[in-house]
Formats: sequence, C-alpha cells, structure tokens
Amino acid sequence: MLGASAEGDDAGRDFADAHRELITRRLPFVAVSWLGIGVLLRSGLILQSALAPGPAIVSLALQTLVFALAILICRADPHAPRVVPVAITACGVLSLLAAGFFVYTAGKEEAFTFALFTLGLGSSLAFAWGWRSALTHLAVSMVAWMLAAPYLLSFASRTERTLEIVIGSIVWLGVAEAAARSFRLSWYQERARRLAAARLAASHEAYRDLAENARDLIYTHDLEGRFSYVNEAMAAYVGVAAAELVGRSALAMVPSAPDNPDLADVIARLVAGEAVPPQLFWVERQGERRWLECVTSGIRGPDGAIVGVRGIARDVTARKRAEEALRASEERLRRLSRHQATIREEERRRLGFDLHDDVCQELVGIGILVESLRRQLAAHHPAADAGLERVGRYVNEVGEHLRLLAHDLRPMLLRDLGLQGSLHALAEGMSLPGTSVAAVFRTSIPRLREEAEIGIYRIAQEALANAVRHAGARTIELTLAVDGPILRLVVTDDGRGFTSDDRRRSDALGLVGMEERALALGGRLELRSPPEGGTIVSLECPVAACAPASAA
Repeated sequence: MLGASAEGDDAGRDFADAHRELITRRLPFVAVSWLGIGVLLRSGLILQSALAPGPAIVSLALQTLVFALAILICRADPHAPRVVPVAITACGVLSLLAAGFFVYTAGKEEAFTFALFTLGLGSSLAFAWGWRSALTHLAVSMVAWMLAAPYLLSFASRTERTLEIVIGSIVWLGVAEAAARSFRLSWYQERARRLAAARLAASHEAYRDLAENARDLIYTHDLEGRFSYVNEAMAAYVGVAAAELVGRSALAMVPSAPDNPDLADVIARLVAGEAVPPQLFWVERQGERRWLECVTSGIRGPDGAIVGVRGIARDVTARKRAEEALRASEERLRRLSRHQATIREEERRRLGFDLHDDVCQELVGIGILVESLRRQLAAHHPAADAGLERVGRYVNEVGEHLRLLAHDLRPMLLRDLGLQGSLHALAEGMSLPGTSVAAVFRTSIPRLREEAEIGIYRIAQEALANAVRHAGARTIELTLAVDGPILRLVVTDDGRGFTSDDRRRSDALGLVGMEERALALGGRLELRSPPEGGTIVSLECPVAACAPASAA
C-alpha cells in the first residue's frame, strides 16, 4: 500500500510538471496567435482611419510586454508552481487591456465579447488547465466586460445579453475541463506506455544478459525451424558465430535416426498446444555423438497463436554414458546374481539328492540292522530289547527329518503344481498353533521359467520363515498377483517389525539372499516396517522376463 501511494504521488508530481511544461511550451504560440489577430484588427482600423497608428502601437506593445514577461517567468523554471498563476494573470491582464482598447476605439460590444470569448477558449484549449483556472480567467474577463459595459452596451435586451453570457460561460468552462481531461488521459496513457516499454526493455535486457551469460544453450527459432536467436554458449558449442547461425535450420542439425526425436513433430505438438516433455537429442560434434537434453516451449504472438519456439539445451553426454555404464553394470550384476542363484539351486538339488538317495537309504539300512539285532537279542537279553527299539525309532525319525529336509532343498512341487500350488502348500505347511499363514492369489498365476519360479518361491519361503521364527507373528498373509507385465508378491505380518539397525546386522543373510534373488529376477525388493508394527515384504518383477515354460 505504501509503495502504491508513493507511486501515485510520483505520478501526480510528474503530471503537474508535464502540465506546467505544456503551458510554458504553448505560451509563445498563444502570444503569436493573439498578437497576430491584434495586428490584423488594428491594421484594418488604421486603414479605415478609425484609429491612429500611435495608440495601436502602444496597445500592441503593452500586450507584447505582458506575453514577454509571462514567457520569461515561465521559462525561468518550467516546473515551478507559479507557471499556472502567471499564465492566468497574463490572460486576465490581456482581457483588461482588450477592454481598454475597445473602449478607446468605441468598438462594438459584440466584437469585444467575441474577443474575450476567443481568448478564453483559446487559452483553455492551449493550456488545458481545467475549469478552476478557466473560472478564474472568466471572472477577470467578466470584470473587464463589466468595466467596459457602460461605454459599450446599448442595453437593447438585458435578458438576451444575460442568456448569452451564461451560455458562453458554460461553453468556456466545459471546453476548459474537456481539454484538461483529454490532456490528463493522454498523459497517463503515454506514461503507462513508456513504463511498459521501459519494463519490457529492462526485462528483455535482463533476459538477454541472462541468456548470454548462461552456460546452457539457449535459442529461439520459427515454426520452420530457422534460428532467430542463439546465445554465445550455443554458438561456441556449434563452433559458428552467433550471427552466422541465425537463419540456419535447426532441423538440419538433428540427424534423422530411430533413436532421435523428430524435431518437426515436436514443433507440430507445440503448435497444437501440447505440453512437450524434455526431449533427448543427439548431434554430431567433432566426429562424435553428443547428447542434448532440450526443454522447449511455444512463443505466442499478440493473438495468442504459437509463432515460434524457444528452447534451452544442455549437454548430457557424460550423464548418458554414465547411465549406459550403470545399466551395463546392473545387467552384469543381474547375470552374476542369476548365476549365483542357479549355482545355489544346483547345490541344493545335489545336496537333496545326496540326502535322499545316499544318507536316507543308509539310515534305512541301519534301521533294518538295528531291528534284526533287536529280534536276535530279544529272547536272551530282554533289557536290550527296549533300548534297541528306542534306537531304531530315533534312526527312523532322523531319516524322516532328512527326507523332509531333502524335499525342502529341492521343491519338487514346483515342477508338478507350479508357483500357485507350491506357495499354497508352503503356507499350509508353515501354519502352526497360534500362527495363521494364508496364501491369497488375486489373479491366476501362469507357469514361469523354472529359475523364475524357484526364485519367487525362495523369496516367499524366506519371508514366511522370518515372520514365523523371528517376528513372533500371529497372522501372516502371502499375496501374489500378476498386473499386466508385472508380478507382485507381498508378505505381510503383525509381528515385531524391524529397525534400520536390524537390516545392517552382519548375520542378516536371509535379507541379503532375498535381495540377490530379486536382482536376478530383474525386479525390486522392498522391506517396510510401519509405525503400527509388523513387516511388509514386497517383490515386483517383470513377467516378460519370466517366459512361460513349454507345454512339454
């Protein structure tokens, strides 16, 4: 508010100064016009022998003196507050001198009234000083008219004369106010135009200064792709002077290639009013491919239509190469993780076969031998019978435990039931008294490659085992669904949860194994522990990377 008030005060002062300058500037023209009319009038009277040359010269000299003094005073300081009063005083003195001249020459009242009216309208139009200043001049003129009236009036019709004076005064004041308002309106409009032009010039200069000193490549071009402006950074990047680059085609600089956006299509989309995201172009520079990230927008004309394109580009070749190196590194890491997972599964399979076919069979043989020995000694050593029976039972229990372990090391259900059936059986097998494990399948699950099914199964197995053994969960839910090209596995429990320190522990090998398997699947594993407790393990991996197995 204070800023607006100060700006308004400045505008008012500037307008007052401009009005005083107008009066000072136009005062000589008013003087020349008035004196010229006076010269013509007096010349006519001299030729008609109605006026001697001496009084005519004296009358013109007095009026010239009045104008000369007024002009000198006003030009001494055109912005001084005395300018308007001096101009009003000069016009008033001229009215009194005119009254004296007409009385001296016994002129007609109509001519005198017309002279005063002409002086009033002319000064009001020339000086645009409004009805208040015009009213002061009118008052002085009425005094002059009243002083001269006894010598000029024929008193033919006072009513008619009064009506003429009223109408003339209204016209006089109306013209003065109209001229003042017109000048004020035109001045403020011109001021607004100048301010807008100054702001535009300052903004343009600031933009140009910013553009010229920017390290990014800044440019504009028309809808045909011809450059209309390039900054020094872009000129240096291309290796051509900025003046030479203007007028060249931007389309010719961008090679036509499948991995390059179509610049003409980008321009068409901007003209259509679309918001075009940043585009990644490559260009040939000094014999090598350089990548530029360009942000473009449309330049609108006065009618709002797109008339050109502005853009800012940045060389992102280093970033592009780093991204490619990172992708290559991730791919190598993914292949390594896949290879390690395959090796682990092969080791598990081999160990499972060894346990099932060797160790378990040997334990069966030992059990048979123990049972045979028990029967041989039963009649002679009854006390040994119970001990050997207990040994045989232990051997059978160990064998059964090893068979279950061998089955867990090589999940044969995956081959027969697929991922959905195997996870359902896993959830049922891990349910314990006091712990409920449920498997929910939001969609049908297709058959995947063997290594993919094994990887997903192992992640689910580890997540369920952590929830049952370490989190103390009472309710565990396993959810599996396929959403387009993405497979999502989520294991949620209501256990103790975990902290960041738990994840950094050196013995958290289960979590590391899950992350490695997720990486081998080309997916992403996320572990979260909400504030209300529990743990959420989620896996997302592409189904496309896990092609279905053949029907065979």
